[in-house]
Amino acid sequence: MAINGVLYDWEGVEIQLPNGVAVGIEDISYSDERPIEPRYGKGSTPRGYGRKNYKGSGSMTLDKDEFERLRTAQGGSVYNGDPFPIVVAYAADGQSTVTDTLPDVKITKQDTSAKQDDDNAGQMKLDFEILSPIKWNGTAAL
Repeated sequence: MAINGVLYDWEGVEIQLPNGVAVGIEDISYSDERPIEPRYGKGSTPRGYGRKNYKGSGSMTLDKDEFERLRTAQGGSVYNGDPFPIVVAYAADGQSTVTDTLPDVKITKQDTSAKQDDDNAGQMKLDFEILSPIKWNGTAAL
């Protein structure tokens, strides 16, 4: 099998937050779901299904200085600001750029920890809910 060059890697990821392109970000993770519920009648097998509500959520870990810029952009508290979009673009040599948009993000939890000998003390982990369907490479989930 031939080696086809650089594929998507962290160096080719650009994450846009309300305060601009994030440079002090260690990770981001997001997902969505639309569960179904089997509907039964007579017998032991489903005769159809019902759709449950769409849900999107995620998390990211920011360096303290990046977190402070986000907090300031949100009016002083990551909980009080309006919902904001996060745009994640993946680029690789010779490949099309893949752009995911997480519209209407609201931070729901912030967490930090640091210990002696940490080379990056004071990182902030943020959990968030995504209040509108994720646009996976431009196509809305719903």
